This record gives sequence, structure tokens and C-alpha cells, in this order.
Amino acid sequence: MNAANPTISAVPGSRPSGVYLHVPHCRRRCPYCDFAIEVGASTDGFVEAVAAELDLRAGEVRWPVATLSLGGGTPSQLPVAALAHLVSLVRQRGLASDAEVALEVNPEDIDGDYARALVDAGFTRVSVGLQSFDEDVLRYLGRAHDRRRGLDAVDLLVRTGLHVGVDLIVGVPGEGDDRLADDVATARDLGVGHLSTYILTLEADTPLVQLIKRGARAAIDDDHQADAYERVVDLTTAAGFAQYEISSHARAGRTSRHNRLYWQRGDYLGLGPGAHSFRVDDDGFALRRHTTARLQPWREALLAGRDAEHDDEVLDHDHAFREAVAFGLRDLGAGVVLERLAALHHAVKLDDVTRALRAAVTRDDVMVNEEGGLQTWRLTARGARFADRVARDVLGT
Repeated sequence: MNAANPTISAVPGSRPSGVYLHVPHCRRRCPYCDFAIEVGASTDGFVEAVAAELDLRAGEVRWPVATLSLGGGTPSQLPVAALAHLVSLVRQRGLASDAEVALEVNPEDIDGDYARALVDAGFTRVSVGLQSFDEDVLRYLGRAHDRRRGLDAVDLLVRTGLHVGVDLIVGVPGEGDDRLADDVATARDLGVGHLSTYILTLEADTPLVQLIKRGARAAIDDDHQADAYERVVDLTTAAGFAQYEISSHARAGRTSRHNRLYWQRGDYLGLGPGAHSFRVDDDGFALRRHTTARLQPWREALLAGRDAEHDDEVLDHDHAFREAVAFGLRDLGAGVVLERLAALHHAVKLDDVTRALRAAVTRDDVMVNEEGGLQTWRLTARGARFADRVARDVLGT
């Protein structure tokens, strides 16, 4: 506990908890993707294995949970009946009455019947792996859908009443001058409430690396990507989307509660192959788990009544505190209160972190405000561009 002020609570109110379910199935692997996915693998036994894993590990999170998020991979590769069963498994354990229940989908999986069935299954939010409405960008990225399919899928989902977000990849070589403006304006006009914007990253050992080496794809330009990041922030802001996290922009009331849970030091139980879990114990240690990403061994172990192979990590008080500050700064709206995070992790070594943040203030990367007798630290607009540098300074790396 913070020795200087032991009465400070870790978080105003109780910390949120959630469940993340990783669905590894995909129809194909996009050339830029390095996620833990399975292409063409059978889905037989997947729901049953998740049920067994939940039975084994339910004690690792506080119930009821405020959020449930199904990601991947491509969860929409599963039939809606299977998705509904997965939601019901978590609801039986304890899902808050106002819980956010979110799902990632690809445009090519969506038709009117599927979209309406998602509402009946209990989903409240859908994130569409769109990446762009631009045909040239979609071809560069190797996506399976075209502009028309993307437009139709988003429109169908919006008309169901679901909260709809779309993912956009920016900084793609060869994208036209109007590409980002068109993507943002089209999403706005369709009624999308949330935009996740990611800079195209060249990951080692992905097909895109080889395509660029062979000259089959244009090389990534760092300067173009930096310009694209700044431009998309300007465009989303002008279109009525507030940037509330480094890569996230939302209309009023449409922020992702599950995403914010990650940055605001909530606990989450990760189910499925390749899933990550996180929690803070009563002594302030941070406990992290990564389940094996290999689908078949994961499924076989659980259907046989055993826990799946996994790696565990324990972060001591001060390391956990530093990480909480570095992650928390990503939430541009909430920011961080050092005393609360120190109390949560029973940390006492605040000086180095405070010095790093004050140095960031002098660079105009961080601002600090007095709120309720405590100081809240937040990244500035400039700091959002250099968030990795601020994080490294806070972590002491």
C-alpha cells in the first residue's frame, strides 16, 4: 500500500472485470497477419472445450463480469447458434444486466439473417474487420471482401440497432490522397459509432514480408505512415469521433468498455487457444497467463478434463505499478492517478515514474491536472504520437 497515504483507494468504485474469448478460426490468412489463428480447421468440439475451460477457471475472475468480448481469428466463422451458446455459458456464471457483449466479424460472413440473429444471441456491439472501403487498399492487404460487400455488411449491422465499429488500417503504400477521407466519411454516413485505426505494421515471418521482398507489394514508407496517423486523427475528429485511446475514436456514448478495461487495470479471464488473462491479487501482484495457441492440444486437453498448456507470469509490486501507468496513459480520456495505481499494487517507489512523467510534460507529451485533490496525468495530442517513448521512460527500459 502507498505508505504516504494508505487511505487512498485503488480505484474509485470497484474495478471492472471481463471475459475475453479467442476464436482462432479463419477462412484465410491475410498477408500482414501474425495472429494466433487456424485456417480451415474444424470447429468440432470448440464450444464444448470452452465450456470445460470455463468450468476449470471460473475462479480466476470476479463475477458478474461487465464485458464479454469474442475476438480472433474470426468469430463470425462460427454459426450464430454456437455464438449464442458461448454467450449463454458466460451469462450462467454471471453477466451484468447492462454488460457489453461484443463480437468481431468479417464483412464476407454477414447477411441480413446473420446480423439479426446476433441481436437475438445477446450481442450489443460488433466490430467489423473492414480495413478500408478502398478497392486498391483491400487488394494490397489481401482482403476477401470488396467495397460493395463492406458497405452492405456495415449497413445491415447498423440497421439491427447494434453498436457498430469498424477497423481501418492506415499508412498503406499507394493509398490515394482521398482514401482516408472517404473511409471516415463513409463510415460516418453509414451510422458507425466507433473507429479503430491501426498503422500497417510489417511483422516478421508474415507473407507480406516476402511479397515486398519479391516486389509484389510496395514497401512501407515510415514518413507516409506518420502523416497518415496525423491525418486520420484530424479526419475522425472533424467527423465527430473523439480520440479516447491511441488507436480508438468514438461518438459520444460509443467507446468500447472492454477495451478500456484493459487500459484501466481491470481483471479479465481469457478463454480459448492463444488467449491472455490478467488479474491483480489482494497483495498487489499482477498475474498474467497466456494459453497455448495450438488449437488441437488445447481442445484435447480440455475435453479430457485437463487444463490446457499455458505460461504464467507474476509481476512484483513496482513492476506492476510501472506497467499500470504505461498502459493507463493509453486511455487519453481517463489518464492515470499515480496514487490510486500505487495503492492497487502496494507500490512505494513512485519517484522514478514521477520524474519520467514530469520530463514528458516538459516535452509537451504529457499534461497534468489537479482533480479532486489528486493529480491526473494524460497524454497530449503530441504525446499520443510518441506514446511508446513515454511508456519506455515510465517502464525504465
